[in-house]
Amino acid sequence: MIKISFLEKDSKIIKIEAQGHALFAQKGKDIVCSAVSAILVGGCNALENHSNYDIKIESGNLAIDTLDKITEQDEIVMRTIIIQLKTIEESYSSYLKVSKKM
Repeated sequence: MIKISFLEKDSKIIKIEAQGHALFAQKGKDIVCSAVSAILVGGCNALENHSNYDIKIESGNLAIDTLDKITEQDEIVMRTIIIQLKTIEESYSSYLKVSKKM
């Protein structure tokens, strides 16, 4: 299962973490893993100022940590990432869990 967590501060998403593998299908044919990877990597690429973030990507793990002030554009990107992931979770909840850290 892929576990996604995110943290908000002052109504802005300041951190997103992803861990694990979906195990929906064999490697190379796992549509859940592919979709999650595309959303996360595409979201990282869409961030306006990469120097405002510490981004770590490894097999089965991704972390986006805010280092500086978040622009309006980047907040939209971070929220879009979470909305897209929650949409996948609706259909594949046995393979993906998205949760807000408290």
